[in-house]
Amino acid sequence: MEKQIFKSLTNRMDIDLIPYVKNFVRTNENTVLYIGCDSQNIRNVTNYAIVIVLYNAGRGGHVLYTKISVPKISDRYVRLWSEVEYSVQAAELLYNNGIQRPNYIDLDLNPDPKYKSNQILRAALGYVESMGYVPRCKPNAMVASYVADTLCK
Repeated sequence: MEKQIFKSLTNRMDIDLIPYVKNFVRTNENTVLYIGCDSQNIRNVTNYAIVIVLYNAGRGGHVLYTKISVPKISDRYVRLWSEVEYSVQAAELLYNNGIQRPNYIDLDLNPDPKYKSNQILRAALGYVESMGYVPRCKPNAMVASYVADTLCK
């Protein structure tokens, strides 16, 4: 994760993630951090979009993102679990570099058993919580996972 190049969604320019987020949080007192990831299989690759949203009430959100493409992962469990791992890795990268713990990790998993993503929900929630983060899932995980969904396509 550390070698990933993040971009600002505003202008698609590369950013130096750690100094950028530190400065943003320092100059915007009430910043809420959301992290999320989504994936999409397209032809012979799986695309992941990892998103960090810096949100200030009344001012909106500022989106930072990176994309990763890997050989196609056909196993749904493995692909979805990787989304959870990428989100936690992004949170750990920020926290281990002196940035506040993200307020939420948004998981693109559905609590309704009729959806296949429900199969890993309990394990994902437990994993995220065991790492010291607050997970959210559908329908309450719309911020970061919605943006990630749009970017991974």
